[in-house]
Amino acid sequence: MVPLRVFVAQLGLTVLSGADRLDAPIRWVHVSELTDPSQYLQGNELLLLAGTNLRPEQSAEYVRLVKEAGITALGFGVTPVFDRVPGELVAACREQDLPLLEVPASVAFESCAELLYGQLLSSELSEIRRLTEAQRALIRAAAGPSPLTRTLELLAAHTGGWAVLYDRDRDREWSGGVPRVDADVRAAIDRVCASTGPASATMSSVDQRVMVQSVTGPLPSGYALAVGAPMVAGVTDRTLVLTAAALLGLIIPDTTDNWPSHQVGQAALALALDPHSPRWIQHAAAVFGVQGSVSLWRVACVRATDRAGDRRAGTRLAELASLLASPFVDQDGAVCVALLPESAPLSKITDDLAQAGWLAGISSAHPVTGLRAAHEEALGALRTALFRGDCVVSGTEIDGLAGALDMNRLRRYADRRFRPLHERRQQDAADLLATLRVWLRHNGHWDRTAEELGVHRNTVRHRIGQVEASLDCRLGDADTRVELHLALRALEEL
Repeated sequence: MVPLRVFVAQLGLTVLSGADRLDAPIRWVHVSELTDPSQYLQGNELLLLAGTNLRPEQSAEYVRLVKEAGITALGFGVTPVFDRVPGELVAACREQDLPLLEVPASVAFESCAELLYGQLLSSELSEIRRLTEAQRALIRAAAGPSPLTRTLELLAAHTGGWAVLYDRDRDREWSGGVPRVDADVRAAIDRVCASTGPASATMSSVDQRVMVQSVTGPLPSGYALAVGAPMVAGVTDRTLVLTAAALLGLIIPDTTDNWPSHQVGQAALALALDPHSPRWIQHAAAVFGVQGSVSLWRVACVRATDRAGDRRAGTRLAELASLLASPFVDQDGAVCVALLPESAPLSKITDDLAQAGWLAGISSAHPVTGLRAAHEEALGALRTALFRGDCVVSGTEIDGLAGALDMNRLRRYADRRFRPLHERRQQDAADLLATLRVWLRHNGHWDRTAEELGVHRNTVRHRIGQVEASLDCRLGDADTRVELHLALRALEEL
């Protein structure tokens, strides 16, 4: 917005009322000769008129209406209707404390609009320059000596306030400027640190506005950047906070006794399969705050709900570690394996996984020496989860058809049943199984199957014929369809 005084100074306008309110902001310039333009106003306008329809004796009512609509000021153009601003209008504006400007005949109303646009454009370009320069400075600071402290000091300087980075799990913090953190700000920081995904919060008090932004750093997560400034933050400041949060996430140091995060994930998988490393047990116990030698653990096997997600799983390990609240996560093909303490909040974890597009099989609690069995149990639970379409915790009651089936036996049956297809060329087998799966899901509807697969309906008919010939079955038979549908659900590759 542009202060009213800019119009007075640059266009030579005369102030007839409200000389003490020239710092009021102008958002828009609007021209109207209506006797009641209030319904066309949104607030913070400089409303211009020449008095074509103005009756001076009704000035008080007119001023009341436009002021209630939220305008910042009135601008009255003298000539051709009035040679000077009507005294009744001046008196009404003074009485109702509304700034009134006299616009001389030499100043076109369009000049006011052009001035506003020019000022807004200049301000926007200035903000772009400020943002670009600040971002460059932050990047240089992050790559230089004492990067955390220097980055926070620069952020505080550019926003005109203070900045603090919190590491809740390790009880560490770094700051720039002079932090002013009250109970409300502290509560917001705790909420953001505890969030399993990207989170932010803003709050205002009499003399400062605080922005809190989550930061992704070394696992386990629990980082937040808080920035306070004496004025309301604009787009530039919010963008600077996001930039700083991203940079800080790259340079937060791990504690000296922590192993590199990529080794943590790999070791967790090795631990689940062959648990003979007490140091890793001690490390895991320290992370979760439990007694390593006597604690119980769960293994989670997790897979994306779509095949594209399988291919992206490697880039989503950080997201998965955050959802599970565990740094012990690694990828084994399409399946991700994680180590969890017995006390992990399973209902929250499974809900969060489902919302993020993951299916999980989670083992029951096992001692350290039973993690190999826990891993096999989690894989079995994942097979059931893939069959059911939602997460499964081993040892809990499974309702519905999945609870009545022996998933391991069904998987072995599926391997035997579809062996003739796999003995064909590998690509053919994949296409035929994919076509059969979609065709059964659409209850044998040729066109819907063809549309989903992106092929011609005759191609679908040809492939289904090949399936019938290879498996020596008739897909027109309802029992055969049910049998193959169950077998396909059990055949999800782990």
